[in-house]
Amino acid sequence: MKIKILTTCLLSALTVSTFAQQVKKEVNYHIQGTLHGIKEPAKAYMYYQYQGFHKDSAVVKDGKFVLKGTAPMPMKAFVLLAQNGQNIYSHPSMDQVAVYLQNGITTIDSKDSLKHARVGGTPLNKDQQEYIDAVGNLRELQAGISARARDIKDQRTLDSLQQDYLNLDILLQTSLAKFIHTHPKSMVALNVLRANFKPSDNIQLARSLFESLTDSVRKTPPGEMYQISMEDAVKVGVGKVAPDFAAQNVIGKELHLSDFKGKYVLLDFWASWCGPCRRESPNLVKNYADYSKKNFTILSFSLDQDMDAWKKAVTEDKYTWTNVVGVPEQIGFVAKLYSVEGIPANFLIDPTGKIIATNLRGEELEKKLSEILK
Repeated sequence: MKIKILTTCLLSALTVSTFAQQVKKEVNYHIQGTLHGIKEPAKAYMYYQYQGFHKDSAVVKDGKFVLKGTAPMPMKAFVLLAQNGQNIYSHPSMDQVAVYLQNGITTIDSKDSLKHARVGGTPLNKDQQEYIDAVGNLRELQAGISARARDIKDQRTLDSLQQDYLNLDILLQTSLAKFIHTHPKSMVALNVLRANFKPSDNIQLARSLFESLTDSVRKTPPGEMYQISMEDAVKVGVGKVAPDFAAQNVIGKELHLSDFKGKYVLLDFWASWCGPCRRESPNLVKNYADYSKKNFTILSFSLDQDMDAWKKAVTEDKYTWTNVVGVPEQIGFVAKLYSVEGIPANFLIDPTGKIIATNLRGEELEKKLSEILK
């Protein structure tokens, strides 16, 4: 049994969402940080993405730092901390906190690190802290359960851990949904919605949460993007015909999805650089071995642009089924065709070409295959 880890790799190189108001208005951000117990020399780095990569930095002196500048509009950014003379570029720091850039003074205060910092000052950052408080340590507890499960062989113990994980997941999803409902005017709520509730997973829930937001939030560019993703998800939902496409296999031969009609096909979107995808590989290998002789196959569509890295990962992860990749234009086209915003993502297609399930991972995949391929 495998503990399900609810993580995905977003398709952009850097997953920092922008949050524009309806009128794009330049903002003057002013971030004041107060940190205790850190090891100097230390430096704080801030970065965001909007039509390119933008960064800023400041030296931490006596536990304090200030970051000031302009941004094209209110948006989400991340502040990272490098302590004890560390080079942030050669050793990426996980000690970071998310903030929102907007007019006014944003505060960051912590007793030991950015990871445990509290943010505030401006309205959006007050909302951001309320979001952090709502989630609490639920994700850390889930990560701890997943780590424990990797070394346990006893099935009863694994089943118990699985139930603990699912109970925490219910609490997490409930907390996130409650935050969205109680912050209908906040761009932070829209951010939480986009990051945690993929329309392709549950279109009814996604639509309900989206409609709980005010018009002013829904009609921002990120809100309109989410609206489009919901519309796209309906087009490739359960019961719909899987759109056909062409791609090249490892020897450069062009293949079409329609070539596999007559079989149950798991269309799997992944990439060599996607950690969650690679962690799911053993599960795919096992299910392929168990069901490949029962009219089932896997078609893995890679989002890699480095062909050598792709072929190496195919070999390392023992992907013995059909593997395809598209040229850069095809990758974006096929991902959009299937409303894929993050990977791993998959679609189970029946012999007639209809989608019968989506995003099956871990035990869910084996359970569904055992139902249809008795």
